[in-house]
Amino acid sequence: MAGGQEGRVPVSVIIPTYGRGTAIIKVLERIALCRPLPAKIIVHLDAPADNALAEISSLFPDVVVLSSNTRLGPGGGRHRALMACDTPFAVSFDDDSYPIDEQFFSEVERLFGQNEDVALLAAQIWHRNEEMPGLSDWMYDRPSFVGCGFAIRVEAYRKIRGYLPRPVAYGVEETDVSLQLFAARQRICQVGALRVFHDTDLKHHSSAVITAASITNLGLYAFLHYPASRLGWGVLQVANRVRFLASRRRFRGIIAGFLAIPLDCYRFRQYRDPVDPDVLSRFFRLISRDPKPTMQGSVNGS
Repeated sequence: MAGGQEGRVPVSVIIPTYGRGTAIIKVLERIALCRPLPAKIIVHLDAPADNALAEISSLFPDVVVLSSNTRLGPGGGRHRALMACDTPFAVSFDDDSYPIDEQFFSEVERLFGQNEDVALLAAQIWHRNEEMPGLSDWMYDRPSFVGCGFAIRVEAYRKIRGYLPRPVAYGVEETDVSLQLFAARQRICQVGALRVFHDTDLKHHSSAVITAASITNLGLYAFLHYPASRLGWGVLQVANRVRFLASRRRFRGIIAGFLAIPLDCYRFRQYRDPVDPDVLSRFFRLISRDPKPTMQGSVNGS
C-alpha cells in the first residue's frame, strides 16, 4: 500500500479486529491487489494484547491503526473508524473478509456516483464451502446488510447515532444501523457488482457467548427502537429467538442472555429513540418481501 494518492479512489476501508493476532494481514494483502486502490485503510484493534499493531505498521506503513484499551466490539470499532474517515465513501470488511474483484473500489465510486440517493451498498457475500455468486449489475432496495462487506456514504452515517459499543454484537450491529438509516429516509441497496468473500464456516455461531448475546441484543434492539405500542413485537422476537436456539439444541447461554436484557436496556437507556409505528411496519415489510432487482447498466459502467 506504499505510495502516494495517484490512481486511488476517494474510498476509505475500515476493518475492526479483536483477538485474531495477525490474521488481518491476509485481508490487507488482498486489498492491495485491487486496482485502483482505496485512498486510505483504517484498522481498529480492540483491546490489543499481541504484536498485531507492530506487524501491521511494519508491513503496511500507510495503514492508519486505531486502538482501544477497552473492548468496543466490531460496531464500536467501525464507528471510531468511520468518524476518522476523510473520504466521502467507506467500505467495511471484517478481519477475515475481503474483496475478490480487482475493480471493487472503482465500482463503489461508480455506484454511488450513479445513485446519489443511496446511502449504503450491501455487497454479495459468501462463505467457505459456498458457491461464488456471479458478478452482475442488479440492484434492489432492502434495508439490511452484513457488516463484513458493505460501502457507505460517510456523511449519511454521521447523521445518525451509529453503532453501539457492544463487545459481542450479534443480533444488533447491522439491524440497529439499518433501522436508523431507514428512519432517516436513507436508502440501502443490495447490489450485484460488489462481491466479498467471508473466510469462515460460521461454526463459532454455536458458542454459548454468541447464543447469549443474540438474545440480549435482540431485546436491547427492541427497547431502543420500538414505541410502547410495539414492544410486544420485541417480546415475541425474543421468544422466537429462544425457540430457534432450542430447536438447534444451543441451550448454553439462553438463560444468561435472557437475564442480561434488563441491565443492558438500563445501560443504554439514553439512546432510546422510538421509531414511528408506520415507519417500523414499512421497514419490516421491506425486509421480508421478495427482492425486485433492477439493472443499472453494465458491470463496468459502460
